[in-house]
Amino acid sequence: MSEATTGGARDRSVDAALAAAGLDPDVARRHLDEAGLVPADGQVVADGVLDDLLDAVSGTADPMDAFVAVTALAAHQPDLFSEVRRERPWLDRIAAVAGTSRPLGDLLARYEDATRAVETLEPVSSRTVADQARNAVLSHEGRDDRAAAIASIRRAATADVAARDLTGVAEVEEVAAELSALAEGVLTGALAGLVEAETDGEPAARIAVVGMGKLGGFELNYVSDVDVIFVHAPTGDGPDAENRAAAEAKAVLEELLGLLNASTTMGRAYEIDPTLRPEGRAGPLSRTVGSFVAYWERWAKTWEFQALLKARPVAGDRELASQLLQEAEPFVYPDELDPNVVAEIREMKGRVEAKPEVVRHGQRQVKLGPGGLRDIEFAVQLLQLVHGRADRSLRITGTLPALEALARGGYIADEDAETFAEAYRMLRRVEHRLQLAKERRTHTIPDDEDRQEWLARSLGYSAEGDAPARSEFLRDLRRVQGEVRDLHSKLFFRPLLESHAAVPAEAAGVALPHEVKVMGEEAAWTRLAALGFDDPRAALRDVRALTGGVSRRARTMRAILPGMLHVLEDAPDPDTGLKALRRLVESQGSSSRLLAHLRDHPPAAELLARVLGTSEVAGELFLAHPQGVEWLLDEEVATDARTRDELVRLAQGRLGWQDVTAALRRFKRHELLRIVLRDIAGRATASTVSEELTALAEACLEAALAAEHEAVADERGVEHDGLPVTMAVIGVGRLGGRELHYPSDLDVLFVHRAGPGASDGSAGEIAAAVAERTMSSLSRITAEGTAFEVDADLRPEGRSGPLSRSLDSFEQYYARWAEPWEHQALLKARAVAGDAELGAEFEAAVRDYAYPADFDEEHVRRMRKMKARIERERIGRRVDADRHIKLGPGGLSDVEWVVQLLQKQHGHDTSLIRTTATMTAIDALQDASILAHRDAQWLRDGYRFLSAIRNRLYLMRIRNVDVMPSEVDRLERLARGLGYGRGGRQELEADRLRHKRHVRQVTERVFYGIGE
Repeated sequence: MSEATTGGARDRSVDAALAAAGLDPDVARRHLDEAGLVPADGQVVADGVLDDLLDAVSGTADPMDAFVAVTALAAHQPDLFSEVRRERPWLDRIAAVAGTSRPLGDLLARYEDATRAVETLEPVSSRTVADQARNAVLSHEGRDDRAAAIASIRRAATADVAARDLTGVAEVEEVAAELSALAEGVLTGALAGLVEAETDGEPAARIAVVGMGKLGGFELNYVSDVDVIFVHAPTGDGPDAENRAAAEAKAVLEELLGLLNASTTMGRAYEIDPTLRPEGRAGPLSRTVGSFVAYWERWAKTWEFQALLKARPVAGDRELASQLLQEAEPFVYPDELDPNVVAEIREMKGRVEAKPEVVRHGQRQVKLGPGGLRDIEFAVQLLQLVHGRADRSLRITGTLPALEALARGGYIADEDAETFAEAYRMLRRVEHRLQLAKERRTHTIPDDEDRQEWLARSLGYSAEGDAPARSEFLRDLRRVQGEVRDLHSKLFFRPLLESHAAVPAEAAGVALPHEVKVMGEEAAWTRLAALGFDDPRAALRDVRALTGGVSRRARTMRAILPGMLHVLEDAPDPDTGLKALRRLVESQGSSSRLLAHLRDHPPAAELLARVLGTSEVAGELFLAHPQGVEWLLDEEVATDARTRDELVRLAQGRLGWQDVTAALRRFKRHELLRIVLRDIAGRATASTVSEELTALAEACLEAALAAEHEAVADERGVEHDGLPVTMAVIGVGRLGGRELHYPSDLDVLFVHRAGPGASDGSAGEIAAAVAERTMSSLSRITAEGTAFEVDADLRPEGRSGPLSRSLDSFEQYYARWAEPWEHQALLKARAVAGDAELGAEFEAAVRDYAYPADFDEEHVRRMRKMKARIERERIGRRVDADRHIKLGPGGLSDVEWVVQLLQKQHGHDTSLIRTTATMTAIDALQDASILAHRDAQWLRDGYRFLSAIRNRLYLMRIRNVDVMPSEVDRLERLARGLGYGRGGRQELEADRLRHKRHVRQVTERVFYGIGE
């Protein structure tokens, strides 16, 4: 083979290798030639040079840029290039930097100091940089030379950081921390050098630099504004000391800014931005600590305090800087934070997002766009502002460390913190690569596909088959941005922030074990007593049990308990509420579902605290049904009561897989919790509570009657619909009137009809069995209590009479043997369960007994006598009748008897007033002009008021719900439970006496005929 042929083949193989490495062979050969890497015969020497170059550049973001920079290094510094080639990792680092950043690649190609900076893997030392910067100032004359020297130090160190970043040696947070250390070192050394050079070693001012923004948070980018504020203090005393110090500080700092901001042949050291200082550019460049404090007290805006979250000493007199930040703490983390601050920060974030350039670029803007870095930073900072007041562990300047602290403290879920942290790292890496490309400040993904491909490769993505590297990168980016946006919305707009903002720091402090440790037990007791706890020692034990330790449960409780304590402070019984919360949390064991729900839905946590602090019964219901916590934020629970038909379906559904007795008890307690929540939350009036309780009772009766009907059929060996009897349940008393209170029994009558071919005797026997089982299934006492106490004693002949009767039997009894009070009881008779047709027939059959045509004065006299006897017999001797809210003067009974008397007198002729409900009857009596407007209003108001009291007494677990408590503490708890607030017991008593007086006046005039 000829030599020419061999040479041509060699050229073709070289071109193929160059192309395979991602290079243009013609351009690459030209750079090889300019670098002197091609011998005179025009062939690339076979000593491994080309192999080394191609191996180093082929995996970089832009192989051509890397190749140009490395060959330029060989051209400009051949000896150094030979040294670099022998240390292959060094060459790889240079190629990685050059393949990502043309400016830094050019720097490495031309300047030995920069090239040697990336020789080792040692991280940037702030102290070393400070010494270099100080020497640069002291060894050069004139701003331009000094600035160029410092800029070269900064750029060489930047290349060093980039080399470790791009080769995977340093993680993104380490990169940001090193870039921050680099800026800190430059500021420290340059300031020290200037003070030394400008003051002849006898400065009149102590000067400190406080890092803000990304510098303060150890989060600088490759190209960032370096936000700072300056503080000074005089070194001496005397009348002119402050003036001399201010003048010197101004001169030195202006020179510092001019030096670091100057454009030089080596570029610019930094863009130092001091405009976060008080009054911005219009304010003095530096102030004393006292001047800062005076400004904060009078003029500072919310964003200025938010900016101080990231403040830390970075240069100069660090003791002075620390003094300033110590003075700033009460302003950044006040004991009481106006909830409007939260709204203001949200509004400020909204204004940023509405900027035209942000809207224009959308998600391509990885800093300010949707799902960008600002979403993470604002959410974290807002959480810090709110919770850091009581928890000093959150007073951290860096975003990632703050996220860790928030998760450690339970203020956000571990998985949410991890999602934010990983997203933050990715977005910062993207931002870093964008800025490295041309050493320009940018945060926008290019819309050019080639540049997107370069960006993806710089981040380690590679092409897969026909899909370019950018495809997977953009997919990951959109996913991460979506996760950030969702989580930002969840955290940044969670009502928890307003809730906790309103919590005084001292209330939050007693929920944090480390704060208690600092303040001491006695101080913690004092604070708990101030929050309204009668037994602060027991309360502190509960707090410790809830928040102590390192478990996830304890961490989450430390986040949510301060807000709950603040709510308990205004609850009727904080001690009982806190104990109930502890039992509820401990009943969940290691499960964090309940607490996660409370943490992520702050209104639910607040309502739970209010409910537990108001009602001991509610605490017991929650303990039995902790899933009821989900109702605390359920809008349907908040606005809608369940209908009777819904409840019947739910009750019957439970009977398909549970024992009747157990199923109905659990169902009743479960639905009762729902009613209690609506009641205490103020979403249900006393009247609607009665209606909801009645619907629940009817559902249980309906389900029990159907289930026991089937059970009796099973016992008799017939089909479920084969029993020869039809039954209905008639509600009387409060059940019939839809006026149940929490402690009410269910007064019922059972009526039946014999089926085809059945005798009255056999039908009665079967009906009695079904009725007895129905009552037992609801009334039987178990470990879970009873569903409802069902009472059939109002039936004909009372307990000695048959449990169920036919309709004919009822009619005969009421026609021949019934007492007047039994006819009066029929005013409340209403079909509530079972066969609807039979129930309607019963109502029609007894109507004339309830509303007689001949109700004369003798009947009125008997009715008055009966009322007096009941009150005399049923009010205990040791009970003050005046405080009996049911049977005492002006009590519930007065209202009911007045209404029933008027119904008996006028109901036969006035169909409008034929209703079983007391409140509806009052309205109808007023509309029929039988009851005066004022009298009707007094009866309505009194009935509602006393019903609410009776219900609250039950929820407080007071044994005798019919007697108004006289003990000061119980009366105070009752008043607060009814919404009177602290010290409201006297107002409650005044209202009770007023309603009692009004109801009694109507009763004496209308019922007893006194004063007519």
